[in-house]
Amino acid sequence: MSLPRKIGFFLLLGLLIAKVVGVVMRGPSPMVLDARFYWELGGLVADGDWLLMQRPVAYRTPAYPWLIGLFRAACSDPLFALVCFQSVLWIATIGLIAALAAEISRSRRVVWVVVALAIPMLCSAVYVTTVLTETLFVFSVVLHLWTVARFTRQPTVAGGVFVGLTLGLAILTRPVAMLVWIADVVYVITCWYWIANPATKHLCRRRGWICVMLAGIVTVACVGPWLARNHALFGKAMLTEFVGRNIWIVTFQDGSGAGLELPDTDGAAQLKTQMGDGVWATLSDEQSWRHTWTVSNALTASGMDDPSADRLMKRVATDAIAEEPLQFARKAVRRLVNFWRTRATEIPAQLADLAADGTATREQLSEKFYGGQPVWGIKVPPVDTALRHRWSNWLAGNTLLMFATLASTMLLIWRRPTRAAGLWLGAILGYFATVTAVLEIPAYRYRMIVEPIVLLVIALAIVSLSTGAGGLKVWWGGLVKKFSGQKIRKKSAGTS
Repeated sequence: MSLPRKIGFFLLLGLLIAKVVGVVMRGPSPMVLDARFYWELGGLVADGDWLLMQRPVAYRTPAYPWLIGLFRAACSDPLFALVCFQSVLWIATIGLIAALAAEISRSRRVVWVVVALAIPMLCSAVYVTTVLTETLFVFSVVLHLWTVARFTRQPTVAGGVFVGLTLGLAILTRPVAMLVWIADVVYVITCWYWIANPATKHLCRRRGWICVMLAGIVTVACVGPWLARNHALFGKAMLTEFVGRNIWIVTFQDGSGAGLELPDTDGAAQLKTQMGDGVWATLSDEQSWRHTWTVSNALTASGMDDPSADRLMKRVATDAIAEEPLQFARKAVRRLVNFWRTRATEIPAQLADLAADGTATREQLSEKFYGGQPVWGIKVPPVDTALRHRWSNWLAGNTLLMFATLASTMLLIWRRPTRAAGLWLGAILGYFATVTAVLEIPAYRYRMIVEPIVLLVIALAIVSLSTGAGGLKVWWGGLVKKFSGQKIRKKSAGTS
């Protein structure tokens, strides 16, 4: 690149980093609900209980508690170190998206587009200050996609190992990644057999498939200890038992949920009996039985172990769905659309927001919301303004982004050089959107998982359009030149 272009690129990169630094300066988000529970699990890991045998829960995977435990064991200020590390992960995620875009498009211009489009991405950056899995999970998924793209172009033993390791990390962070490998295999088959490019034309497919099997073995080896832990605690080799809690809320909650009534089945009768008549009467009077964690906590408080409670909730919910499948399907389709359109009306608060009214000191806030950890936080006017006017809180903007994502993916699939990647990335986007729509009430924190992939497909589409426009310009110029030359020759012949 020329010197002006280098300066321009580093200015864009500086703006991207400055945004993340500004977010971190506003302070950490409160450790409440899931965040507090993750912090407690991290404490067990720091004490040496790597498999969390002291907390027999079946609805968490261990990668994020391991990360917290590492910082709690090694750092004097673990919360600050964790937030800084997650900030680096967020920036690294954008870097991997740029590298993946260059890998797919074989063009360096796409890096500019990725960095420029990533600068307005603010809400996902706020999650670096939370003690939640989002930042680690997004990084692990994008890292996995990058390793798959490189492996597909040049399969090696080391590449297969890294593909398996990254997929194992993603699954151990959030189990929803467990079926991503299906899209990966489709991409490999498409690249190796259907739309082979010069880089993969002469590869040894037999060796490639051996490396693919190696990747699968490594993935199983990564999740194996957790499967063994759950078998020892609950008598079943499973990754998690959480589908029952997920499907309960989308089945019985009103609004985005199906709002179904409790079925008159043996499963429902067992659930009422397990809770006890008094507890069930209270939940029924207040209609709080529609709330997932109210029912889950009541079942575990009655003496039922964690996975058994989840299986019973799943049984009751599926019975209700079987009675009214059309109502459930209709709401599921609505949630699929709302996955893309839901506004980010609520994002995690930070210490700068909590301390804004001055009614509590930092020490009091630390004891109440941060487990006594040292805290920091100041107002950063540019970031504060950007958060108040964030794009993701604009329904029309989210709808426009949804159509832009769809159009970009279709463009990638339509163009032969990017067809395999378009099918692959479209399958990844569809997978996460569909699974979330079936099992969750739409919220921004679920959509932010696919934001980097949305960034990737839009950046690739922009570069494809610019390349196509350049090719069209050359073609049109050649046509005009040829036509003009013919007219000049005819005129000269007539004159002579």
